[in-house]
Order: sequence, then C-alpha cells, then structure tokens
Amino acid sequence: MATFVHPSSLNKFRQFTQACSVLRQTTRATNPAWYQDALDLDVQLHLRMDGLTLSTFLFTRSTGQWVNGPVLDEPCLREPARMAETALAILKLAQSHQASALGVILHLADEFATAELKPELDNPAALPDLRFAAANDPASILDGSAIAPEQAVWRVLPYPGQGGESIGTTITLSRQFSPFLESLRQTGDAHNFPIVTCALSSPLVLTMGLPQLLPIEPGKSFVTVLQYPWFTALVFCNEHADLMLIRTLQHRFQHRAANLRHALATTNASLELVDPDIFILDFGQAADGSLLADITQSFPASRVCAADPTIPDGIQGHCLEPLIATAQLVKPDAITSHTFETLRDDKWGVQNFLPTPNEVLEIFPTRRDMVLLRAARLSWIGLAAAGVLVLGWLALGVIDIMRREEWSFNPDEATMVKSRLTKLTNERSKTLHWDNLLEDRSKAWCTMELLSRLFPEDTGMLVKNFLHTSKPDTIPGQAKVGFVKEWRITGFAREEALQLLNELNTQEGISTRFAKIAKITGNAAFDPQVDNRSIAVNARIQENNGFRPGPLDEFSNLDESTYGFSFDLTITQRYEATDPMAVNVTRIP
Repeated sequence: MATFVHPSSLNKFRQFTQACSVLRQTTRATNPAWYQDALDLDVQLHLRMDGLTLSTFLFTRSTGQWVNGPVLDEPCLREPARMAETALAILKLAQSHQASALGVILHLADEFATAELKPELDNPAALPDLRFAAANDPASILDGSAIAPEQAVWRVLPYPGQGGESIGTTITLSRQFSPFLESLRQTGDAHNFPIVTCALSSPLVLTMGLPQLLPIEPGKSFVTVLQYPWFTALVFCNEHADLMLIRTLQHRFQHRAANLRHALATTNASLELVDPDIFILDFGQAADGSLLADITQSFPASRVCAADPTIPDGIQGHCLEPLIATAQLVKPDAITSHTFETLRDDKWGVQNFLPTPNEVLEIFPTRRDMVLLRAARLSWIGLAAAGVLVLGWLALGVIDIMRREEWSFNPDEATMVKSRLTKLTNERSKTLHWDNLLEDRSKAWCTMELLSRLFPEDTGMLVKNFLHTSKPDTIPGQAKVGFVKEWRITGFAREEALQLLNELNTQEGISTRFAKIAKITGNAAFDPQVDNRSIAVNARIQENNGFRPGPLDEFSNLDESTYGFSFDLTITQRYEATDPMAVNVTRIP
C-alpha cells in the first residue's frame, strides 16, 4: 500500500493524482464502512478494560449474536511490540467471519473524572458549541483545570434536570490507549480493510441505559451507584428522571471509596432530593459486596437495592456496556423524562473520546469526493469502451468492403476504364464547346419581342428602320472573346411619346426593359444584372420637317407627316471575355 501525505503539502495537480491513487489502490469509493461509525458496522469487536481484566466480545448486528472474543491482556493494548501483533490478529479474526469491515469499540472502565465548566457558560442553547470546544479547544470552557490536550481528552455531558446548578459538566479521560487504536487503523489501511475505532466511557454508556437496567418508580427521584474496581460513579436524577449531576469517587487502591456514604449524603442534600431510591450496579470482579448493607443502614428511609439486569448469552454479568451501546433502547412508558432519549439520540452517551485525528482524516478524500472520482473514472471507461466499439464497427465495415468484388484490383480493367474515361472526357469537352457556340446570344424572335416591348402599340410612335448587329470583340491569345450587340432603331414620334423616349434614354429605363425581356423570354443574354456585361443607350430626337398639323383623329398611324418628331435610338450591349456567354475561339478538341 502506497504512503499518502497530507494534501496541504501538495499542489493542486499532486492532490488530484494522490486522490486518483487512493481510488485505484483502496476500496474507499466502494466500501462505505471507511466513513461510518464503529457502532454502525455489522461486525463489531468490543473491548472492555476496567483496570483488572480485559474482556472481549464479538457482536454481529445482522444476527444479534454475541460471542466471546479473542483472549487478550493489558500488555496487548500498551506494549508497542504486542500492539502490532494484536492488531493483525484482530484483522484476521474479522476476515475469518467474512466481514467487509470491523468496528472496534473500546469501553474504558478503568478511569473516570469530571471537570467543571466555567460558570458563565450557563446557556443550554450553547451546548453544541460547547461540545465542539471540548474536543478542539478545552481550555476555553474549563474552569481552573490543568489543560494538557496531548495527555487527556474532554467531552461535555449536559444536565437536563431542572434546578441544577450547572447546564452540564465535562468528562475527562487519558490518551493511554491512543497508540493501540492508531495501530488498529494503520493495520486496516495497510491491508485495505476498514477498521473503524471508537473509545467510549463506560459510566456514560451505562447512564444512557439506566431506564432499561433499573426498576425506576415514576415520580420518585433516584441515585445510581456505579461501582467499578478503581472508582465509583454516582448518578443523581430528580423525580422527573432528569439527570442533575454525575460525580466520581476514586477508590485509591481500596475496594471502594472511603468517603462514599458521606459524598452520597452531602450531594443528596445539596440537590434537595427527598429519600431517593438508591440502586447499586456492580461492575467489578473485586468490588465491595458489603456496600448494599452499608448504604441501607445509612439511608433507612430510601429504597436501596442491587439491580439485576437480564444478560444475553455471550455477555458477562459485569460487562453491560457493549450491550447498551449496541441496543436500540426504548424508554419505559412510565418515564416522562427526555433525558435518556437525548443522551442516545444526540449521542451524548456514546461520544468517541479517542477519534481518528483530523490530520489523518484529511489525508484521504471525503466519501463524496470518492464517489465523484469513481463516477468520472467509470465515465472514462465508458468512453473508452464506446471508442473501441466504434473502431470495431469501422473495422467490420472495412472488412465488408474488402470482401466486395469492387475491391479486387485488376490492372487491365483499370487501363480500360482509364481509356474510356479519356474518351468520355474528350466527348464532354466537344459537347461543352458546341454548347458554347450554340448559346442563345441573339435569337431573332427574342429581338422582335424586344422591339414590340420597347415600342408598344398606340403609344404615338412609328418605327421605320430596325437594325440589329452582333460582332466579336477579338483579342488575340484568349480562349474566349467577348462580343458587342447593337440595336439601331429610327422612326417618328408624336408629342405624347416623348416621355417614353426620354425614359428609354436612361440607364435605369433601358435596364428595366431588358430585365423584363430576359424574364419573359427566358433568354439570359438580355439579363443586365450579370457581371462583366454593360448596356448603353443613346436617343437623338429632332423635329420632323415634313410634319403637317391637323386634327389628331384624322391622322393615320402610317402617315409620317402626322408625327411632329423623328428619333434615332441606339442601344449597345457589351459582353466581356469573362462573361458566361463569351464565345470559344479555340479549336474543337
């Protein structure tokens, strides 16, 4: 397994390549257990350390079965040489059960201490902020305690009970088992197998499960004595079953705390609890068995009893913490308090005292990032597969073409085809040459149509002579030559026809009529809009010396003496050598 470094020491490109390496070399994109809590995994190994004995239990959530775990002793959790062996043995145990991940939960029952919050921190709404500060900046919330974050950890425990002096307290534990949990996680990383660790405080877990362990009487305050080999925890709840105070008494190498009865009495008085029920829970093999009689004698008005909870197979009688931490506890209907629901729903009772350090968590991408990287990788694989399919399809197409008869190359057939192509090319050249020569450049009927359109009937004009000529514009050395077409029209006009003559004598007027002739006849030779051709007009109007004035209705249209003017109209249309109708002058191919 490759060694990964913190992304802060890498540039953006190296961060991306390291994330891709994590995707390729680990199962973090496919196994969600890497990002789950230890108590949420299906296979869990619970280790309970009370200072005298180390108990282990293997729990399978899917079946609800408890079995005894591997036989371990305290040096397995403390000595560096044995920690590595223990971590490897635990890994093999999980793999032998066909587990895809393992949650290792360490129940710390060998130490328990409280530290008070600063008096000014009495706002219940600030509990989420206090919870964060206890894990990251404990000095900001603790009241006069020696702070050594490298040696101890703190977690907040709220007091939901009404009338309490404080909104909560903090629980502190040492970091003595941090190296062992770190060894477990490193072993899992080295073998690409999720080993998720969690360190719980046994008294907090038991406090969360008190409604299921004790015969609580509704409307009656109660005190729970949690007796461990090295300390005793006292849990005080009011008549509403709300947690008001939790305190701890160290045994100092005795079977029980010397000041237990005094502490119980003074705390009970300060909280103003009237004859509370007192329940004793014994969680140590070397605990003092005479405690029940002594407390009964000291509190004659209270109900004092030793709780005897039901224990499933596979769990020892003094090891209730694993059962409570994994069970879906249901609050009895007679209890109206929300304290115990809060402890479980908000996970106050199962706070992880020795989590994976942030600097280690930040080395690996988040679950969302891994899902995105995996989706991107699958997209690239899909594109590559699509590319292979396209190439395969093209290859099959090429093979299919090569199997056709047309693919077979015959030199003789190629020569014959080439000869035929040469002949066809020559024939096409001849056809194009003759088509050019026979182009409709100057058809007679189109010319007559032009004359009738220029001089409509009954417009006061008489055409006497009409001459149309066409001659090439010869320039030596060119493959095509342009040509010039000329229309010369002479005749007579009356006064009402002068406007028409003047209109014809303009560039716009003559172009409009030529465009109309081109459209009517379909003869492109008259189209004035084609580039490389031009049109010019010149009209000369004179008085008719033979004009005899008289009544207009007595005039004959063929009598020249009835026209007051004579005209000479010349229209010249020039086609350049680049015009589509230019004439081929080369020899026929």
